[in-house]
Amino acid sequence: MSTKICPNCNAEVPAIANLCKHCFHDFHYVPPKKKSPLWTLLFLALGTSVVSAMVFAHIYAQQKVMNISIDRETKSIVFTTKYPDRTDADRVAWGDIASVEYLKNGEGKPHQVWVVTTGSKRYLYSESNDMLTIEAHRLAETIARPLVERDAAAEN
Repeated sequence: MSTKICPNCNAEVPAIANLCKHCFHDFHYVPPKKKSPLWTLLFLALGTSVVSAMVFAHIYAQQKVMNISIDRETKSIVFTTKYPDRTDADRVAWGDIASVEYLKNGEGKPHQVWVVTTGSKRYLYSESNDMLTIEAHRLAETIARPLVERDAAAEN
């Protein structure tokens, strides 16, 4: 009579046996393949990295402080933006300003006051969900430049 070795307890059992007589191992049972946890860990690490990068980018973008000051002595407007790692400043002389633009937005979008230079460069001067009509008129009057009012809701 031929025999076989039980893979579970190494006992010698008849070749026609369905179960091991010592440990009751089922010879017809095929254990499922174990999936390597490496791929799971790799995808988990990649997903965590992407989410972390997005969160840090969002936080970094939000950590900026803008300061705008009108310097009457030098007749210029100074636009200063402070980031966590640097400070950017632009000084725009009143003579280089073509106009003040007041953009009235609708549907929950903020109203904006822009300073437009003669070279068509635009600087955001003010932004609010409230009307900025008085602020726009005061700025245009202070720097003696024309005020252009645009209704963005009507343009769309």
